[in-house]
Amino acid sequence: MAWQPLTKAWHDTGVDYCEVCGNLLVRRYWAFTADGRDFRACREDDERLYARLKRARQQAGNRPPRYGET
Repeated sequence: MAWQPLTKAWHDTGVDYCEVCGNLLVRRYWAFTADGRDFRACREDDERLYARLKRARQQAGNRPPRYGET
């Protein structure tokens, strides 16, 4: 759980996205491990967001919440 630099060659045109919320990763990313998997996030709060979304999916019987559900 720490900030990591997003290192790319100057000519690389690939785009990297946050694996939690989908925002663009520009210069650095927040690295964390959850469920035995490494994630790259755009901010520290996304680590808590991932846990919250996981809990919501488990409570809903492993289906994504429908629009308007909390």
